[in-house]
Amino acid sequence: MTGTGIAHSEDADIAYDYEGDGPLLLTIAGAGGAAMSFAALAHALADEFTVVRYDRRGNSRSSSDVAAELDLAQQARDAAAVIHAMGAEKAYIFGNSGGANISLKLAENLPEVIAGLVAHEPPATAILPDAATWLAFTQQVHAAYLAQGLRAAMPLFIGSLVGFDPPPPGVNMAPGPNMDFFMSKEFVRISNYAPDLEAIARNKVHLVTAAGRRSADAYYARTARLIAERLPCRYVEVPGNHLAFLNDTAAFAAALREVLHQLAA
Repeated sequence: MTGTGIAHSEDADIAYDYEGDGPLLLTIAGAGGAAMSFAALAHALADEFTVVRYDRRGNSRSSSDVAAELDLAQQARDAAAVIHAMGAEKAYIFGNSGGANISLKLAENLPEVIAGLVAHEPPATAILPDAATWLAFTQQVHAAYLAQGLRAAMPLFIGSLVGFDPPPPGVNMAPGPNMDFFMSKEFVRISNYAPDLEAIARNKVHLVTAAGRRSADAYYARTARLIAERLPCRYVEVPGNHLAFLNDTAAFAAALREVLHQLAA
């Protein structure tokens, strides 16, 4: 089963793609907000799951008020709208990076739509012991963007990522088409988000946090471990780095499949 659709959510049309058969698995993207980032992962899991990937509001094919700052609660409602547009009451959720933060907000506000949740490397810097350092970093990146645009902000942003090899000569590392929108309207709100862990615990969400082996002690890997300690919930180490679902898809998909099996059990 493959197809595309539109979920109508609060004056926005949210475009989504789906493929496969089996339990519904909704993927939520971070920076760039694009369904395309999960295309390879969806194909790898489509033998067992109906994998849904969507363009977050204001990104790629999805509409919104592009002048509005990101609202985490609204983003969670958008995710729920996609689940319902697929004719389902609930789904398994995989969120990466900023998408993991959105998935945690979903666990706070709309736990009834979650069959199980895997939050991969959520950049919820406000919960870290050195939160002040990382909140200041967010402001530094955003200030660079406001002053000089992506050409100044992206090297700072990318420089905080851990476990990536330098690109080979001639590889185009230009930012994707939605990164202006991310930096202008989403980055600060996502980075400053502090999940309400007490609410998530009360909601009894079946939650696993995850981080890549190559991510080591990156701030977004430390948040995954810290959330697991504080809830508490299970933490798993998975292959690769922050974007392993893109650059090491087979190994990452195998690890995610195993975690989803455990959540189902």
